[in-house]
Amino acid sequence: MIRVVDVHVHYAIMKFGTPDHCRRLAEMAKGARFNVRNEVVEIEKVILVPSFPCHSDKCGDAFYDNVKVIKENPDLFATWGEVDPNYCTDPVKELEKQYELGIVGIKLHPVHKWFKPNAYREEEGGNKKLLRIYEFAEDHGLPVLVHTGTSVGEGARNKYGDPMLLDDVLKDFPKLTIIIAHAGRPIWYQTAFYLARMFTNAYLEISSIPPKHLLNVLPRLMEIEDKVIYGSDFPSYAGQDLAGYAEEAYNATKSERIMRDNALRLLFKG
Repeated sequence: MIRVVDVHVHYAIMKFGTPDHCRRLAEMAKGARFNVRNEVVEIEKVILVPSFPCHSDKCGDAFYDNVKVIKENPDLFATWGEVDPNYCTDPVKELEKQYELGIVGIKLHPVHKWFKPNAYREEEGGNKKLLRIYEFAEDHGLPVLVHTGTSVGEGARNKYGDPMLLDDVLKDFPKLTIIIAHAGRPIWYQTAFYLARMFTNAYLEISSIPPKHLLNVLPRLMEIEDKVIYGSDFPSYAGQDLAGYAEEAYNATKSERIMRDNALRLLFKG
């Protein structure tokens, strides 16, 4: 039995729904099945992502829905925190609340929230709220998961999805772990790989990349096996099966480090 940690699951939107204008993307994932085990794999930890699948002006999106899900099964579920440097009145105060509730890291979604990941720099606009978010993460030893690549969600602005915008962050916060969500899918794979290979504090997260294509789009992935983290982006397409998708990813990588160990080390210090 292959044991798996899935770091990118949007389960709360299946239970509690999404904002009205997000329903088109939610409809695309009809029939998704939240199965945590089959004959080959068992998903021992599910890390919930608060982000709605669309543009949102809510400070933490579905974070407090995630907290409700965790209470149902705290052994299985954990959650990322989420704050928005544009729409949170006081992101640090919100992060303090979320930290007390046990977040394993912070999720940022520049494409849906409309900001550059390096917008804290003076030449990029000097967004002090974003600066405080990174400082909070660094001070509290929390990794930051940053959406990269395109999104088809309503209101997405894909110009903010270029992973190279993280180059400044990785240099300005060398003690901060940055996890590059979706590995720049589908047009910035090589940029994302370059960052993960060059920076000791950068990691690739491979959610939403079809497992059968994974080593085609990232042919050198196994060279940085210790810096790659598995996620499913569940539910991201019609009929997606959580355990079945994990099995496909394991068959592609044959790596327990990618499927489990790297996530435990980064998120749970295991």
